[in-house]
Amino acid sequence: MNYQEIENKLIPLRDYEKSCREIYLANPEAFRHVVWNWEDFKEQFRRTDTSGYELGEKAPVFMGNVLTEQDCFPDENMECSIIIHDRYAPPFYHNLKFIKVVYALKGRCRFFAQGKTQDRECLLEEGDFVIVPPEMNQAVFTWEEDAVTVNIILKRSTFGEAFYSLLLENDSISDFFWQMLYSKGSSQVLVVRCCRDERLRRIVLEMCEEGLLQRKDQEAGGNLMMKGYVMLLFGWALKAHQQEMENMGSISVSEAALPVIVRYIRENYTTVTLTGLAKHFGKSEGYLSRYIRRETGKTFRFLLKEFRMKQAAGMIGNSTCSIEEVAAAVGYSDISCFYRNFKESFGCTPQQYRGRKNQVSL
Repeated sequence: MNYQEIENKLIPLRDYEKSCREIYLANPEAFRHVVWNWEDFKEQFRRTDTSGYELGEKAPVFMGNVLTEQDCFPDENMECSIIIHDRYAPPFYHNLKFIKVVYALKGRCRFFAQGKTQDRECLLEEGDFVIVPPEMNQAVFTWEEDAVTVNIILKRSTFGEAFYSLLLENDSISDFFWQMLYSKGSSQVLVVRCCRDERLRRIVLEMCEEGLLQRKDQEAGGNLMMKGYVMLLFGWALKAHQQEMENMGSISVSEAALPVIVRYIRENYTTVTLTGLAKHFGKSEGYLSRYIRRETGKTFRFLLKEFRMKQAAGMIGNSTCSIEEVAAAVGYSDISCFYRNFKESFGCTPQQYRGRKNQVSL
């Protein structure tokens, strides 16, 4: 694979990037601060402009405040996608409903995150990347003409399934990922300083080839390929650069307790009860119930069901155990309750789920 050829295909400016560059060259000062929308930017431009440049009524690029999984995954079966960030686009805050990795493939970019008390920003040098949790207001700005900033988009559920073993580790990195997956509004991002790691660069370029440049008739297996590349990216970064990972932002003592509690529920999902959880952490049942609901937006009962159903789905899809054996293994003594919860979670019966999985594997 010719990696330089792939990179060269990503460098030329697109027409709307050229429009943004024209605005930037007229008044670079207007791009120094993050805005919320095009109207805010026009006001900022007007206050700082000395060139007499006239802005249009509409932004030359998308500047919406919310991006959902449906926006980035028109095919609901896709779990990972890749987007090249628009160069020279005004930095604007937008909220994500998915996990995003911002990777500085070539050149530099600036990343901004809205904090609870103050906004934060960091400069990403070539080869660095940040992992951005869902529900965070964030912005990216790329101002160099031949720079290439890659956005890797990943569904929250896919991350939890693909990196289950990582979540079971008891360290600050796994705590970040637990917080990212289960907090309804994490205030941290993870910055990874990779010093132009060539292996990571090639992984991202292969993702660009697969996700952006391949012909339509080559899409079979594309979802699996993209997931595999994301696992390689995280796996190598953790192996080679864990010491260069740093949290951007801070969390309160109350927020810091969430990963510990969620991990305990996950590790003891077959037997844990709210009473037992409260006793283990020395809290009242009422306090823990309210805490979990406040921090995750979910009840203890819902979280427990979610963990049990994920484990059950894995067993049904990858073993020959009977449905009754699966139900018992994940903590259900009432088989009718298991069936009801499974259908609520996956929209089908356990037998139908197994049939679909078997069809895929043929």
